[in-house]
Amino acid sequence: MVILVAGIIWAFTQGAQYLSKLPGNVWAGGVLLCVCIGIVIALKIAIRDFLDRRAGKSAARKAAAAINEHLPSLVRRRAQLVRSDAYGKPRLENWAKEINYFVDQHIKPSLTPRQHWCFIREKQSSIMTAIHMRVEQEAEKNPAFLTFSDDMTPSEFETFCADELRRAGWNARVTLQSRDQGVDVIAEKNRIRVVLQCKLYARPVGNKAVQKAAAARAHEQADIGIVVTNHRYTQDAEQLASTNNVLLLHYSDLRNLDALVRAAGSAPDTWYYDDGKGQMGPLDLEELKEALGTLSDPKAIFVWCSRFSDWKLARDIPSSNL
Repeated sequence: MVILVAGIIWAFTQGAQYLSKLPGNVWAGGVLLCVCIGIVIALKIAIRDFLDRRAGKSAARKAAAAINEHLPSLVRRRAQLVRSDAYGKPRLENWAKEINYFVDQHIKPSLTPRQHWCFIREKQSSIMTAIHMRVEQEAEKNPAFLTFSDDMTPSEFETFCADELRRAGWNARVTLQSRDQGVDVIAEKNRIRVVLQCKLYARPVGNKAVQKAAAARAHEQADIGIVVTNHRYTQDAEQLASTNNVLLLHYSDLRNLDALVRAAGSAPDTWYYDDGKGQMGPLDLEELKEALGTLSDPKAIFVWCSRFSDWKLARDIPSSNL
């Protein structure tokens, strides 16, 4: 409304200076024409302003959605890229480049031309600040970022990784370095055995660590091999790990190892059953079948699997699953 009124006043003022020199009837008609032109101009400006503001808000919403979707990865990338200088001050240059990359690859492609124009004109700096602040807030929620230090020795980093796994419910121990066979930490939980290569590096981790983790997994007869680091991995290391049943993790991932192992398909199903006298388990599938075989009416027993949302009667479970 303010823009509309301002447009009318501006058009009237400009036109009046010219029309004041004309005869009366012509002057009056000219005033009316100027008013109409002013209204049209003001409406055009107001509509453009409304569309720009709406596009700017839409761009901000899309940016927020992208940030929320990729927040765990952004937090991990910050931890991988930010290092402290000799005076304890964080060096943010690489992290700033990563934010720019994220904006270019994951926000801008989703914008319409008008949203993109508004984003570049007004929103980009504020969005980049929002990414930085949002990631900082999320990182503060992860205790691993509070207990980790760039000043750790490699041995201290191994102990740190084992401690993180214990906090997640794993039975973890650091191996003797003289007999480790490429294994820094061995951990077990719910009959799952994993071996860890712990790499405290100032550069990306390459193939050698993946090869050691794969060999250690075979030597220890573990279900899965893991490399964990404070940095990132080379592309070659990622390709080699994908074909050797090796997980490549950042240290902040360790408290979520259960879900990561399940997602990798390395965790067998965990089963329980209740025969009316009490709950029994955890068991693997073969142990469950053996236990049910000792009961008089095994099909009437309630069982539960880590894939189920609730208990089920054994008779209701397809024979292929039981």
